[in-house]
Amino acid sequence: MEKIQVLRDIANDLGFNNIVKDLNKIEESNNGNCPLILPLVGEFSSGKTTLVNALTDSKKLETATKPTTATIYEVHFGSHKCCAKVLTESGEEILYSEISELKNENLNDAKVVTVFDTSTKVPDTTVLVDTPGLSSPDPKHKQTLVEFLPNADGILLVSDINQQITKSLIDFVNTVSLSKRPVFLVLTKCDTKPVQDVEDAKKYISENIHIGIENISCVSANNDDLSQLYDLFEKIKEEKNDILIRVNEQRIKIIAEDLTNKVDELLASIEDDKEVEDTLRKKKYELEKLHRNIDGLVDNLEMDLSDTELNTCRKFEDIVFDKLESLVSGSNSNYDSEAISIINNTSTLVINEYKDDVRDLLREKAKERKNSDSEVNLRSLQDVDLSSYSVNGLTYNLSLNNLGHEYDGAIATGVKVVGTIAAVAVAAPVIGGAAVETVAAETALDVADTASDIGSIISNQRTTAMLKNNNQQTITNSQNTSSKGIVESMVGFVTERTMAKPQRRRAIHDYMDSVLLPGFKSEVKRITRSLLSVFKESLHKEASDMVSEMTNAIEDLKRIRAEQKSEFENKKTKLRNYKNTLLTY
Repeated sequence: MEKIQVLRDIANDLGFNNIVKDLNKIEESNNGNCPLILPLVGEFSSGKTTLVNALTDSKKLETATKPTTATIYEVHFGSHKCCAKVLTESGEEILYSEISELKNENLNDAKVVTVFDTSTKVPDTTVLVDTPGLSSPDPKHKQTLVEFLPNADGILLVSDINQQITKSLIDFVNTVSLSKRPVFLVLTKCDTKPVQDVEDAKKYISENIHIGIENISCVSANNDDLSQLYDLFEKIKEEKNDILIRVNEQRIKIIAEDLTNKVDELLASIEDDKEVEDTLRKKKYELEKLHRNIDGLVDNLEMDLSDTELNTCRKFEDIVFDKLESLVSGSNSNYDSEAISIINNTSTLVINEYKDDVRDLLREKAKERKNSDSEVNLRSLQDVDLSSYSVNGLTYNLSLNNLGHEYDGAIATGVKVVGTIAAVAVAAPVIGGAAVETVAAETALDVADTASDIGSIISNQRTTAMLKNNNQQTITNSQNTSSKGIVESMVGFVTERTMAKPQRRRAIHDYMDSVLLPGFKSEVKRITRSLLSVFKESLHKEASDMVSEMTNAIEDLKRIRAEQKSEFENKKTKLRNYKNTLLTY
């Protein structure tokens, strides 16, 4: 705590606000109220999610069948009830009262899923974090893991005892060791091996990837044999404060090195006016160079986004087409409302994924330039709020509810006439002889043609009676026309099958080709321009802030040097003392 305060005082005095923010975060984790964050890291199918389910009371986290999710799952134990909260990429929070409702296919837009469980098998001072597979073929998953690691206080490796220790696992352990974070190992599926083989595996792993054998536990989640893991959790709980101290010491050391470099630069720039002016010119050139690099990076990304845009549009087209086809193939009380909902929900899902893809591609582009003359710092990228960038210009010009039913009223009227004349025709021999019967029959035939074959069917009174008795409920359910008469309902029932469904299919084909897809492509282009603009703005601001902090400190020293000699000497002495202090960290 004392070191943090000293570093914060130095950073505040020199105007380095970003360093102050980082130190405040470290202090918050040192106050004793923060839980220990332990991500579970392992190869795909190592048993991470199965293990988490064995530790929870809900036991309902869905185990992935393929490495497709880049979502982070934070599991908090000792809660008063089992529930979950999903934070989407757009910043929306969705609450789930039932953890079983968390389905992988519904979490494509999820950034973080926070699960609260009543289990006390894990101390409530520890948060387990289920992360994407270590060797996932999707670079987005690795990026998600790498970005999360600075938040971790230790690592809980999970490995299937039947799988070999992979090179990616060894490389990961070596990388984590450099960060001074403790590494613990959980060997899963140990019930598949004899006891001696398990002990031999522990010894081999301890000797070859340098994890203390006391930090290795062997479990069988399927057999609920987790006793060694519970012992490990108790050990971690007892060492929590020491773990946090060691991890934060490393974080403090990195900040102290950065601050030392800045103090060195200040001392080197204030010996005389020429040095000051040279340094200010260098800073101006440095900022101009950073701005050029940012423009080049984002412009280069724009040229490479055509395939991503195309894939996004194709995905939107495929999903919407399949769902609309399914919609118009079935029965619905309001096709248009459902169609609009499908389009809106799909566009939101697809565009949120697209925003992630653009940000990830920018990171990949920046990574290619790392340690080169065109390097760009992307520290501010993760804080950019993209929630307001959404599709808002799509047009819906369909009327699916009415398609195929435009002439139902006229047909129904014709049918009633047919029925009436048919009745007259039947009675004609009684009231007027053969001539009347002939006229009535010919008139009935003309009306039946006008009213289509439906009229001919329903004009038969016995057929009408049979359909009325057997199918009235079906018509009511499928057409929601309970207030209609039997004739109108029968007409609607028949035209729905013979006319409406084919017309709806043709309509959605035409609508997608001529209106929806061109509109969506235009919206993707607009959103792309907006994203590139906001990324540019954020990165330019970050570069300006970073350089201006040093420039302001130098100009302040320059002013003091010109106006107050004695104060300037005191300032120089203070900087040298700052350096001496920092070198001890």
